[in-house]
Amino acid sequence: MERKEQAQNLRRKGLQGLWILFLALAGTVLTAGMLAVMLMSKTTSESYGGRQTKAKIIEQFDMYMTNTVSDALDGVLAVEKVYWLNDEDMVAPEPNPELYGETTDPADLQEVIDRAQVLLDGQELLFRTDIELEKGSKIKYYLDDTILAITWREKVGMTEYTFSEVKIAHPSQFRRFLSGGEYGSGLLYTTTEMAESVNAVAAASGDYYSYRGFGNVIYNGEVKRSGDRLLDTCYIDANGDLLFSYVGDVMKKAELEQFVAENNIRFSLAFGPVMIRDGQVTAKYSYNIGETADRYSRAALCQHGPLHYIMVAANRRGMPVKTFAEYLQGRGIHTAYALDGGQTASIVTGGELMNDVDYGGERDISDIIYFATALPNGG
Repeated sequence: MERKEQAQNLRRKGLQGLWILFLALAGTVLTAGMLAVMLMSKTTSESYGGRQTKAKIIEQFDMYMTNTVSDALDGVLAVEKVYWLNDEDMVAPEPNPELYGETTDPADLQEVIDRAQVLLDGQELLFRTDIELEKGSKIKYYLDDTILAITWREKVGMTEYTFSEVKIAHPSQFRRFLSGGEYGSGLLYTTTEMAESVNAVAAASGDYYSYRGFGNVIYNGEVKRSGDRLLDTCYIDANGDLLFSYVGDVMKKAELEQFVAENNIRFSLAFGPVMIRDGQVTAKYSYNIGETADRYSRAALCQHGPLHYIMVAANRRGMPVKTFAEYLQGRGIHTAYALDGGQTASIVTGGELMNDVDYGGERDISDIIYFATALPNGG
């Protein structure tokens, strides 16, 4: 009798799932038709800005429908759930506090890594369960279906390295936040304050763009500053990959807008230099900003594979940028870009500052990069 009831419940859930799927698809077709009528009613000789607005409307609709259908079918049909976030939503979904953990024993992470195998999709972590942590430090981690984040500290010689390794399910989970929520707000906050305000799972200080007027600045797919030839610029595209332009490369605003459109650039970072590309150290001792030949605390954004990133801070005993790059290359990192160092260099996980910031306290800055869960309502 019990098996019969279970079978009936499964059939009922399956029919409910199919009905929900039918309604969702019908809604998609109807709304898509309405969008088409709205868009066709516009003149065809629109500006780039007009085309961009249309693209954003369609993107928001696609995001809404994908997330809605994924939620509706959760636990009903055996289909892969896909979630993504809207760049224009300044606050990401709130992570589930119960999914954070911390330990002083790296071996404890093996069970977490095992549960993350679907998300890792065959990629190897930089983190190892036999690493030697800095004495007295801890590992902090977070795992749900859309994000794995592990943050830890190691000491090599006199230098303290803080690593935050992140694997995400969708490129939209890699995000940038400007203080005040807009370009040029003039407001400054610490990395921890900004990370908490946007529900970051893991975050790092950015390029402190408001302190200097150099570099090409893209935010939410829009060109905010262009025409610079002094810095290497890092661009993050719609696939979550890092692209670069170099000192001496000059793009006027129209050229940069075309580059952004052709490469689906979401945002940029303007500090540098590019430290490692294709596994080769490209950083030199001489660069226009950052006092790269001197001993300062350093920060970097690294890509370790598709949708796989490492944020690094090197504190206590600084080093030239090239030395920093050579160390990261020796750890197996193939792509790395330098962010603002010194007292700016900060890494935050779960609202907690994880590295030993210079001078004993975080600096108020203008921007962060961060990674968020894509699960609505805390998963």
